[in-house]
Amino acid sequence: MTLAVKGSTKRLKGLDLDVDLSCIHVHPPLSLYKKVLTLNKYIIAILIAIVAISTFPTPTLAAPLTLDQCIKRGMTHNPEVTAYHLAIDEANEGINEAWGAFLPTLSASYNYNQLSNGNSGERDTDYLDQDSNSFSCRLTQPIFTGLSGVAGLKRARKSEQYRRAELRYVQQQLTQKIRSSFYALLHAEQRTLQWQASVQRLEQQQQIATAWVEQQLAPRLHKLEIEVELSNARHELIRSTSEQAIAAAQLREWLSLEPQSDVQLSGTLYDKVAAPCISLEDCLDLALKRPELKMSQINVEIARQDAKMILARNLPQAQVDASWTDYQREYDNSNYPEDDRDYYSVSFNISIKPFQGGRNLFAWRKQRIAVDRQQQLQARQRHAIISEVQTRYQQLNESRARIKNAVDTLTAATEAYQLATKSAELGVVSLNDLLDAELRLTRAEINKINAQYALCSARVQLQYAIGFVSDYSNDYILYNA
Repeated sequence: MTLAVKGSTKRLKGLDLDVDLSCIHVHPPLSLYKKVLTLNKYIIAILIAIVAISTFPTPTLAAPLTLDQCIKRGMTHNPEVTAYHLAIDEANEGINEAWGAFLPTLSASYNYNQLSNGNSGERDTDYLDQDSNSFSCRLTQPIFTGLSGVAGLKRARKSEQYRRAELRYVQQQLTQKIRSSFYALLHAEQRTLQWQASVQRLEQQQQIATAWVEQQLAPRLHKLEIEVELSNARHELIRSTSEQAIAAAQLREWLSLEPQSDVQLSGTLYDKVAAPCISLEDCLDLALKRPELKMSQINVEIARQDAKMILARNLPQAQVDASWTDYQREYDNSNYPEDDRDYYSVSFNISIKPFQGGRNLFAWRKQRIAVDRQQQLQARQRHAIISEVQTRYQQLNESRARIKNAVDTLTAATEAYQLATKSAELGVVSLNDLLDAELRLTRAEINKINAQYALCSARVQLQYAIGFVSDYSNDYILYNA
């Protein structure tokens, strides 16, 4: 590098110095310019990459989802629902399998035999040295199987009905989960907004208190009290934000959305929804059609069919066999002629096993006990459903009564805070009065949101108790047919 200073010149190890006190010029070499340009290119590339990553769009849904759209998507995309649809297909194949007990059975067999006899004096042609083979086909048609085939077919049909009831039960549970997560997310969003408003109000009070303390119009204690309440409000804001993220994650699970999807909802906690049922009696009538009771009844009927299948073991079994055989035999001694024949046969077989060491008797008695056990479980399920409906109906009425009280309290708290704010600006009331008014307003706002959320939750629980299944269920109409 050359450092030029106009005036006297002095050489110092690679530096030419021309002394001129008025101006100093630095002339860097050309290689340094190239390094700087290359470095600038790398910096620009890094900045472009950072901007591209930061602005990469988060996967979002096309539009905010309503509650009905969430339920519809859950019914069509949730893998658990799809699995139970496949279980119905599996049960249908089981019915086709049960029909096989009434259809004929076709079997084929091939046999090759080589016989070597060391007795040279053997005269019986059946024991001479020979090679033989035979091919046979048999057709067996069951005539009577002790009613086990009929019982097996009925059991397979009951299993298919059970799978349909099970699918409806899963859809009922999924509907409840989607509704609960939907309202939980709305509740968390509302609480977040309210705590944000509370933080803003407390920050305004903090500014007022700071000015008063600086002018020695109020003790510093009032300012510290406001700061404590401001810290508590920020803590609640963080908590509600976390609850919002948790509710969104749960809703994504029920809807089978990608983990990075941004869930946007269309609706509020205050949207009007039709009552699940008019009276308690109507709710009970609907609840007694719940899939759990249907499943319990089917379990009883399946146990009865199993008992009939056990009894069929002691009944006669009858079948008709028709067979065709192609037989060939060749002797090692060419003096004996070869055999080449084919023949047909038809036979009727009947068999019975009246006693099998008492195993069938005890198995039948065991199955009868299983039938009684299933009936008792069905009765317990019925009582549990009735109790659940009565409880949820009472909780819904309680939530409705809380709404009016929460609205009246919020109206009074809002008016009190407005008066306290104006009075504090005029210096009429103290900062403690303003702080108390703000805390009452925040509590009233949160109570109203909680009361509305409790009403939505109670409605969801009652809908589940009466066996509500979304109209988007493909098997809902088929199940009631």
